[in-house]
Amino acid sequence: MITKTKKNNLWTNHYFSIPKNIQEKIHERWFALYNWIWEHDVKHSIERDFLKVLNNLWFIGAFILIIPTVILLYMKNPLAYMFFWWILLAINILFFIYLSIIAIKRSSILRKNSQILITDTAVSINWNIKTIKENKIYSNQNLNQISNLFEEPLFWESNIAKSKKWFTKKVMKKLKSWYKEIFKIWSWRSKNSWQLVILLLWLYTAYVLSLWLIYFVWIIFIWIFWNILTYINKQILLSTWHEITTINNHFENIDKYSAKIIKEKEIFSNLLSKAKKNDWKDSLLLEINSWIKKINKNASLAVNNSLELKHRIQKSKYKKMFNFSIYNSWIKKQILTPLGQIKDLLNTNLIQLKETLKQTTNQIKETKDNSLSWSLTANKLRIEKKIIDIENHIKEMDIYINKLK
Repeated sequence: MITKTKKNNLWTNHYFSIPKNIQEKIHERWFALYNWIWEHDVKHSIERDFLKVLNNLWFIGAFILIIPTVILLYMKNPLAYMFFWWILLAINILFFIYLSIIAIKRSSILRKNSQILITDTAVSINWNIKTIKENKIYSNQNLNQISNLFEEPLFWESNIAKSKKWFTKKVMKKLKSWYKEIFKIWSWRSKNSWQLVILLLWLYTAYVLSLWLIYFVWIIFIWIFWNILTYINKQILLSTWHEITTINNHFENIDKYSAKIIKEKEIFSNLLSKAKKNDWKDSLLLEINSWIKKINKNASLAVNNSLELKHRIQKSKYKKMFNFSIYNSWIKKQILTPLGQIKDLLNTNLIQLKETLKQTTNQIKETKDNSLSWSLTANKLRIEKKIIDIENHIKEMDIYINKLK
């Protein structure tokens, strides 16, 4: 179970139970890739942490900025406003540096922990492999820290957007409250109290606007900077053929090509039925050949991806996580079964074509009408050509099927 109480601001999880939908996916094909941390989670975390800092330090910043400025102005120091703008700029730069450092750190965390590789026996988190026991992933310090940082325990919903919203309301309430405090100076009823109120309001508003400028404008620049870092990280993974990325791409490709083969099989079956009813007319033959080429292309891609996937897994450090019996069952379902069904369709139609060829040959021998004999001979040649084509297609299906056996 997962204990949702917090201790020292860290999740005190004993283990994370793997959800049933992921277990079913693993049972089907051995492999599941769970997207834990998303890019929007990182953006929310940066905004939330900035609001946390504001919540704790906004008054210190206002005090350092406004009080000395007011004193300098009352002393009629010509550098008062210069002091104000330089300190305000320094505060902005410090916040920008802070946000930039967070963005760089979060980019690294996302790259290492965004995707969790899970099989029926093990899990890979941050490229480290751990054993799974009873469909449970036992927690460690790294998992707890990430769960706390993004407020999203593994396999649970994220609360970070709600947390950011809560901090936004809290900071806005605090910032507004000091407008009321400034207006209380009117109650002093002194001669220059209104001048002090206007001055404080002006300085405080400039400070507040600069903070929201950071939040609404600078964070966008930080976000763009962070996305550039993320893109670079992704390119590094692709250029180095990162094992998880490559393995997952092969699985997704096999799924994609399998879906295409199944769809094309249905269309191909309908075309064969039409061809049979229309005595294998030329227009239909061209369409049938076009679809069988598509099937062959996707079959070739699916088979090559399957062989490459198996080869990569055997060479990778994830080999000990791998269950070949589950994988073979999945390949049979995704590729072998539809290819076998297509081969059966071809064999069925080959038998029918040979029977039609036999009947046509007999008709040619029996007919005495030259015009009818010419038509039957042309049809015979068309059927013979189609028989050769189908026999070649069957051989190609056998090649693909035998590669996967």
